[in-house]
Amino acid sequence: MKIIYSHLQKLLPDLNQSPRKVADDLTMIGHLSDGLEKRGSQSVISLEIRQNRGDCLSYYGIAKELSVLYNIPFKIPQFNLSKTSQNYSLPIKVAAKKQVRRLIAIRLSHLSNHPSPKWLKQFLKLHEINSINTIVDLTNYIMLWYGIPNHAFDAQKSGESLVWAVNNNQFKNFTTLEDDKVNLEPETLIIHNGQTVVSLAGIIGGRNSGINLNTTEAIVEMAIYNKTRVHKDSRKLKIITEASTRLDKELDTQLIPQAFKHLIQLILTYCAGEISSNLVDIYLQKPPARAIKFAPHKVSQYAGINIPKEFTLKTLKKLGCQIKKGFIVPPTSRADLNLKEDLIEEAIRFYGYHKIPTNQPISDKKMPDITPKTLYLIEAVKNILVNLNYDEIRSWPLIEKKNICKNRELPKNAHPFYTQNNINSDYPILRQSIVSSLITQKKQYEKFKVTTMQFFEIGKIFYQIGPKYYENYSLAIYNQSVDQLQKDSQELLHQLNFNDNNIPIIKIDRDAFVEINLDKLVKKIAVIPKINAVKTVGDRGATVELNRQIITQDANVFLPKKEDPQKLITQYSQKISNQYLWQIEIIDIYQDSKTKQYKYTFRISYFNIDDKTAKKIHRKVFNLSH
Repeated sequence: MKIIYSHLQKLLPDLNQSPRKVADDLTMIGHLSDGLEKRGSQSVISLEIRQNRGDCLSYYGIAKELSVLYNIPFKIPQFNLSKTSQNYSLPIKVAAKKQVRRLIAIRLSHLSNHPSPKWLKQFLKLHEINSINTIVDLTNYIMLWYGIPNHAFDAQKSGESLVWAVNNNQFKNFTTLEDDKVNLEPETLIIHNGQTVVSLAGIIGGRNSGINLNTTEAIVEMAIYNKTRVHKDSRKLKIITEASTRLDKELDTQLIPQAFKHLIQLILTYCAGEISSNLVDIYLQKPPARAIKFAPHKVSQYAGINIPKEFTLKTLKKLGCQIKKGFIVPPTSRADLNLKEDLIEEAIRFYGYHKIPTNQPISDKKMPDITPKTLYLIEAVKNILVNLNYDEIRSWPLIEKKNICKNRELPKNAHPFYTQNNINSDYPILRQSIVSSLITQKKQYEKFKVTTMQFFEIGKIFYQIGPKYYENYSLAIYNQSVDQLQKDSQELLHQLNFNDNNIPIIKIDRDAFVEINLDKLVKKIAVIPKINAVKTVGDRGATVELNRQIITQDANVFLPKKEDPQKLITQYSQKISNQYLWQIEIIDIYQDSKTKQYKYTFRISYFNIDDKTAKKIHRKVFNLSH
């Protein structure tokens, strides 16, 4: 987002800070300034709006922020439209009522369009937007000024019977203003006249209704849509515009009349003409009232320094909030304010993060432990299983349809739910069971020729009951030995001080798994024991990523007397880097009846290493000639 300093002063007449100071201060309140340049006589500030702040993708929104920061008046321009005809209404319809939040439109007649005036061309050029003609350029000007996209149709091309609708395969293609051909997707939000599509709503206008220098009759509209619909359409059609970038965020429907009046007055001022219809105002989705319970003194507790209650309330009021007893009602322009923490953040950022000292000791007051009990259980479970020589895996929660497994502890009416706009359409489902992920991991281990497999994963599972969505922490364990799996699962629960011998084994084809709902288990354990992970031979840490197959080598070691196998394993494992050692074990011990020597047969598995290097390390460790 670029901001021309001199234009910012039109909304803030008392702004007397230097452009550099303004750029730096905007950074300090959360709008990162990544550039300040001099373009002719103009200073242009470049901003990176990282938050979900659609209101700040405009001069209007940035000026409001600075008005609060510098405590200077914010000048709201006033506009009055001339009286409109009382005997004619545009035959505009909204069929997609769930997708259009508010729509305003009017007809202008007897226009005299022409190339844009110098000031307007310069303004757009500094924003890296090409000048087209006065009417089109003014629609872009207002979009940048208020952050609300708008559009003008040549009424003699588009007709007046315009319909805002979701495409139901009635229309197959569309030609943009730039003459690009677009194949329309089903459910795309469009504007059509019954015969053809004249615009992709919220994204871009069409060639067959574009304004040019010969336009004398125009329909001008401004609308805010369902942001999710705009986001989906823009990504599916691979068309990202200044309009779609704004409309896929929360915008203020209450600001539309102000912005629309400004636009119409500018068009009539620079292109003459007159209003020739009643104003159409279709307001389908009004913003819900939000009252947030709020205690001003909490701000100081969160910041760690004293921020006066008066400052907090004054700041919130200047932001447009209504102050009620014990509650704050945010303005419609700030859809991002939904929690008390949001309000606290507003007070702190305008007070100044730089005022929070970094050289003072932290208070010795003991704070309550707010860590969820489940997280302590997860830590204990991981350490127990690592001590039992299990490897932890981590995987994506999205799975293929064929890998659906249902967690047996879930309610019978629980169903999986599908994601939309997924990165990979082959994995559309959020898992209901961690077992689904373990099955995939087992296949990968087999691909890498892992001979001994015992691993686990702890993660979220997801399910739907009716219209509601749920998620739980779950643990799933796999061991190729079913008896060992049951034994280790019982040992896990025993160390957690929860004795339950009834551990159901989940059998899928020839494999067996155990799955435990940790959110349920945590409620049954009075005190979660603190268990440390013990470093074991060849320890790779709790998690590891395989990118090559496991290479397994055997070696015989001859000793004159019998030795403790565990000590031998430790002795030889220390000669191999943990970076490459997957597993080391003694698979056979044999005493020769003639020589009386003991032969220890080692089996070592190396990982993430090529075969040649593995053999070289193996020969060196066990002093082998070839």
